[in-house]
Amino acid sequence: MIDLFKGELTRFRLWAGIAAFINLAILGFLSRMVDLAQQPLQVYQVFGAVYAVAGALLGLYQMGSYRKPNQWLNLLHRPMHRLRIAGALTGAGSLLLLLAVALPILLVAIYQDTLTPRVVDMRHWLLPVAAWLIAVSGYLAGAYAMVGDRRYAFAGFLLPNLFMYSQASGVAMLGVQLVAIAFLALLLAIAFKPDPTASSRNPLAVLAVALPVQVGAYFLVWILGYGVELGWTVTGTHPLNMPTPPKGGYIEADRAEAKDLLLMGLAQSRAPEAALWREQIALSDVHTRYPLRNLPERNTLTNPSPLEFSDGDNNTMLVFSHDRGRFVRRGLLDNRPRGELGVGEAQAAFPAPTMPYGGTYLFNARAAYQYESEQQRFFERIRLPVGEVMASPPEPAGDNILVLSDRAAYFYPGREAMNGLDLLQPLVRVPMPGHVGHLSRMDAIELLDGYLVSFTYTWGVWSGELQQPFQQVLRVDGAGKVHEVARRSINIDLPSAYTNRNTWLSPVIRAICLGARDLFAANDPLTAKPERVPASVLWLAAACCLLSLLAAIWLTGRQAHSTRGRWAWILLCGVVGLPALASLWLLYPRRENLPLPLPHASPAAA
Repeated sequence: MIDLFKGELTRFRLWAGIAAFINLAILGFLSRMVDLAQQPLQVYQVFGAVYAVAGALLGLYQMGSYRKPNQWLNLLHRPMHRLRIAGALTGAGSLLLLLAVALPILLVAIYQDTLTPRVVDMRHWLLPVAAWLIAVSGYLAGAYAMVGDRRYAFAGFLLPNLFMYSQASGVAMLGVQLVAIAFLALLLAIAFKPDPTASSRNPLAVLAVALPVQVGAYFLVWILGYGVELGWTVTGTHPLNMPTPPKGGYIEADRAEAKDLLLMGLAQSRAPEAALWREQIALSDVHTRYPLRNLPERNTLTNPSPLEFSDGDNNTMLVFSHDRGRFVRRGLLDNRPRGELGVGEAQAAFPAPTMPYGGTYLFNARAAYQYESEQQRFFERIRLPVGEVMASPPEPAGDNILVLSDRAAYFYPGREAMNGLDLLQPLVRVPMPGHVGHLSRMDAIELLDGYLVSFTYTWGVWSGELQQPFQQVLRVDGAGKVHEVARRSINIDLPSAYTNRNTWLSPVIRAICLGARDLFAANDPLTAKPERVPASVLWLAAACCLLSLLAAIWLTGRQAHSTRGRWAWILLCGVVGLPALASLWLLYPRRENLPLPLPHASPAAA
């Protein structure tokens, strides 16, 4: 095993060295231009995709070179267990990726930490580990695709894609990557045998192999559903392509101007002042807010946006440090450290990672701040109540300041905000009528004695996570009391069977995918849970499961199964639905029927 391991290292050492040099050269060049530790999420995703592709190419080439029949038999007919052979090959491949991917990132991090005043937190030292794990997951997926049965082994590439949609962050994200690697290693161990096309007899192994195939079939059918939209577009019947969208629908609300949307909300209002409000809407400025979908969390490996801003008056750059909970300053001209800044006179640590916006303003999940360049201090201007998180940073709304939390909208006095640096107290609190995760926009106008506020809940309609979109208009009087003016239901412009196809295709697979997305993830107050689907969708799902069960009875009769295995597959198809039927068809070829022997002709009597 050691000799095979060393042989693989020797075989690919030149290519690994070239890849490491190219990786280090690119990272070194970029680190001279920008601070790689403070880049937005998209930059990290691009690097992660490159490392995953590099690992997949290594796995495809390494195992592909052994997959030829003669070489495969020569590889496995060694005086050692097949799993030890697989361990030697994959261990060498993982070590090569460690040198080519993780080592250059580590060297750049050491350079930034020791030779520059840039911020390097503990979370940045985990980036080489994360990049290596991403590359290893791509490597194992490529190796499994080459070793396993070509009919279904491609499904292994779905597991690295989980990293794009996972809600976990920080160390929890490393846990998700390790789970994906462990599952891919299990698939490779099952397939690494003299005849990779032979079906396993272990029920758990069969289930492990079938699961990614079922998820792949599920997503394939779901994506093909966009072909239906293409057909609607070609025929000119798609609501998105109509010059005038359907009245009272989601698309109309999404495209509407702020004034038109407020008028739509008031169309059925029976309030005595409705006519006056319509006139005021035509003459007033409408203030629209779109809620945030995520916030930076402590010790996340990436940033939604760079946590830095420049102070031109003092020629300094301020970068937020997760470890210190404060902003670290460095000179823009001499590039030397200038100390740290916290909140207020006490220089207290910020309660959460803080994002700059609008020049000298900053916010985090719990509060908003203003940076005063003359005093070089941060002043807390807005503090949300305990238990609420920021859903939209403070911005002007007429004469006042508007802030969205996950539970309410707050109006703060604009004059005090402009003329002082003290903590502001809210003038009005407007509770939200729904979960902020489904809120697509908020529109408000200032009346003579209060506000007219509209909340439109349509976020998640297209993915089936929101089943009952609506718009609610509220009147806030001068005393701060909130009155409901109107509420209207918004139609879903596409058929329910189309928007909920991710459910009726297989409720079980959908639950597995949602569970994988939320694996090790903390509760996010800005994300809403999917609503219950209509009963008609559940009936359609039951019909698909029944159809899958009947088709499985017919299909297993033409495949080679034991009696117990056949009925287990039939039951699985009845529970999971059409994706399980697709996996059954891919995993087991049709049984070959040998032709009956011809009857021997009897010799003729002499």
